[in-house]
Amino acid sequence: MGVSDFNRSDIGVFCNGLVMYKIFSTIVICLICLPIKAQAKCDYNYLKNDLMSVYKKIVHKTNTIPKIFSFCGDKKHYLFNVSMFQKFNDGKGINRALEKDLFSFLLHDFNANSYSRTSLIVRSDQQLELVTTIVNRKPFKAEEIIEEVFYDENIISPVSYGELMTFDRPDSVFAKYFEFNELSKEDKAYLEKFKPFVGGQEL
Repeated sequence: MGVSDFNRSDIGVFCNGLVMYKIFSTIVICLICLPIKAQAKCDYNYLKNDLMSVYKKIVHKTNTIPKIFSFCGDKKHYLFNVSMFQKFNDGKGINRALEKDLFSFLLHDFNANSYSRTSLIVRSDQQLELVTTIVNRKPFKAEEIIEEVFYDENIISPVSYGELMTFDRPDSVFAKYFEFNELSKEDKAYLEKFKPFVGGQEL
């Protein structure tokens, strides 16, 4: 399973006070960005309609373009900043196998009804794109939102956005995180260590 591909001792670096403070400060910034709506329900429609504006507020407040995994459970919206691990772990991030195992574990553990994954990619022509996959559990539905991103470090607000397109992507590798495999006690204990880095807020 994917957890075996990640050095189990690496996560220990997050336990010192300074790093924990920085990580939770970032989570607080993310949570401040969440829109508060009376009687809002966190679900697939909420993610599709509001996630991109939330993400852009995170970009604006942190001056970064992070990889964000978020998911819904009833009225609660959860955020997990994947990029924090690379920043605070000597440049080593979460590999694809661990990502699948970890995200599937979190969705199962929090009884999520939908989720999204947003990350930056570089096209073959060097154009930056922000790719967001949004997935509903029941009935299953997966869409991908692709938006052009422009970065100019010489201006006050270095990130700007261009054309946006939406596609059905039921076969995307990122649409498979609701597929959960039973875990050994050792693997479950290891993945549990990531849960403190998940921030949540009632809508």
